[in-house]
Amino acid sequence: MKKIKFILGIHNHQPIGNFQWVFQKGYEVAYKPFIDVMLKHKNIKWNLHSSGMLWEFMVEHHSEYIEFIKAMISDKRLEIISGGYYEPILSVIPDYDRQGQIKQLSEFIKKKLGYECKGAWCAERVWEPSLVKSLADTGIKYTILDDVHFMATGLTEKDLEGFYTTEDEGRVISVFPISQKLRYLIPFQDVSVCMDYFKQLAQTGRDIVVVMADDGEKFGMWPGTDKHVYENGWLDNFLTAIEENSDIVETTTFSEVLEENKSLGRIYLPTNSYFEMAEWTLPSSAQEHFENFVRQNDSNPTVKPFIRGGFWRNFLNKYEESNNIHKKMLYMSSKIYSKKVKGKTITDDLQKFLYAGQCNCAYWHGVFGGLYLPHLRKAIYENLLKAENLYNDKFGIKKGWLAKDFDCDAIDELLYESENQNIYVDLENGGSIFEFDVLKKNYNFSNVLTRRYEYYHKKLQDAIRNNRITDSITSIHTDAVKVKELGLENHLVYDWYRKSSLLDHFFHVDTKYDQLYNVKFIEDGDFVLGKYNAKIISNKLQLTREGHVWFEGSHLPVEVVKVINPLSENGYEVEYNIKNLSDKKIDFLFGVEQVFAFSENTDDDVKEFVNVNEWTRKDDNLNVIAKIGSSINCDIWVTPIQTVSNSDNGYEKTYQGTTVVNVYRFSLDVNKLFSFKIKTEIIDTDKKTKKWKII
Repeated sequence: MKKIKFILGIHNHQPIGNFQWVFQKGYEVAYKPFIDVMLKHKNIKWNLHSSGMLWEFMVEHHSEYIEFIKAMISDKRLEIISGGYYEPILSVIPDYDRQGQIKQLSEFIKKKLGYECKGAWCAERVWEPSLVKSLADTGIKYTILDDVHFMATGLTEKDLEGFYTTEDEGRVISVFPISQKLRYLIPFQDVSVCMDYFKQLAQTGRDIVVVMADDGEKFGMWPGTDKHVYENGWLDNFLTAIEENSDIVETTTFSEVLEENKSLGRIYLPTNSYFEMAEWTLPSSAQEHFENFVRQNDSNPTVKPFIRGGFWRNFLNKYEESNNIHKKMLYMSSKIYSKKVKGKTITDDLQKFLYAGQCNCAYWHGVFGGLYLPHLRKAIYENLLKAENLYNDKFGIKKGWLAKDFDCDAIDELLYESENQNIYVDLENGGSIFEFDVLKKNYNFSNVLTRRYEYYHKKLQDAIRNNRITDSITSIHTDAVKVKELGLENHLVYDWYRKSSLLDHFFHVDTKYDQLYNVKFIEDGDFVLGKYNAKIISNKLQLTREGHVWFEGSHLPVEVVKVINPLSENGYEVEYNIKNLSDKKIDFLFGVEQVFAFSENTDDDVKEFVNVNEWTRKDDNLNVIAKIGSSINCDIWVTPIQTVSNSDNGYEKTYQGTTVVNVYRFSLDVNKLFSFKIKTEIIDTDKKTKKWKII
């Protein structure tokens, strides 16, 4: 029997935009209790990574935590790990931002803790080979990835008993594999099961290093774990068992292993992340097939290592909203970097807001809310818009329309930019506004989420059919689906188009207001997903489409021309001209859809207004009034946008925004024109609001 080395790694993180009470709860039920137990076991060595904003929270609110950390560092039983300061997915931000984020966290740790980091944590263990150069060029010696990364190269579990080296462009770093087996055992299985596994490894007689590095939140913050880990004493018992079996297992740090052990060899790892993430990034329609395939091959050791799902970047395809955030971040990063290249001075605040806008959590969705949580998306946009305001203030802005391939699909979008607002128009999808930023508020009013099918919706529906659903977080039925409220099945509604503004609907003439929320209406036109041609005339954007409308059994040609005129403050006026190009009279029910990402849902979001020329909605949190005026009377249909998503605490309904549709009923003879104007304004009710503000 030969003693094995066990590396215990803890990764703590809370995203930008998360509520302060969540940070505090994390401290009370997970971060501080974990430290308290570790302080009792002075012979146990461990490794800690925390994101920059969590370190900031500890420094500001819990200096005692910092002192405990310093004491354990001084005792040489705790290693601190660096990484991206704001926990970005390093591989999808520019190299200069990768290095900047890592340097910022390393310097913060050195300043506050007096510790020089040698390792870096890769957020969500998302790996691409180009990261080697970025890590090495910031002085990083190692990183930690999942064993599935290594097994995808053909290695077996027996081959993962230490660390490897990898290189890119001649730069070299070491890579440690995390044991998935230990990730699932700790802290969920009985301590004896973990110790039996250590004994099994020790009995091989080989020099073995085994790593368990995972979320610190599962030690107290995940549902039920606070009682299990601390009240019932799991962590204390686990560390005691390690101490009592010091003849078979000893705890150590990553750096000590680098000094004392030899690399197992050179390796080139494929793009990957942890196994579950690779499943979540797949299209919802493919996840069921993937899950079935995994289940069929779960016990086949020769096949299982080569089973993996998708590539993290495909979240940017799965969710247009994720891609929008990502490309907004890249757009701001490129602007800032271009000034650096020209030798311009970049302020600390400007860089800080850009980096904060790279925090990964709102860019994707899996078991946790992520992209589905409006306050996380809001925080990303808020920081990116603060950076944009500072950039405009320092370097100026050329007001007007700009043709740019914003979403990186090889087709230009039209972007209007001014010191007050941004209006981004997608010509390929209905000539619609997909981003509407009010810069004075650091707020994107188009920041809503389209309702789409998720694979886990099938599990919810199955549970409802089989009466296996509960509105309690805990249930005596092990196969029960947890929900935060009953009746969620009534909100499993899916949009067939991206929710954005100035979408042109030709509804069937019998369409009623009640059909809007559930998308039960019949679309007679081909304009919502159609391409519009663009022409810029005196700072106005003219959009034109000759399409067709289904009427009395025929597709009849109709032309829509809409001219977007940005207002001097926040908003735009749109002039519509609808022309009947057919050889017969047509009856129309025409709707102009707009969306608003208000801060909360109200009763006013479920209303039908008949024969009116104005609609207003106040948002007290944002201190604004949204106002839509029509040059002629119309009906106005208002409904909320609500999604159903899964989370660690169960299925939940989330308000994403509000849909407002101006509805016009009219008839047109051959070659006749129907014209009207819509004016959309965001009126600031807070007279103290500055051009930009640091929150």
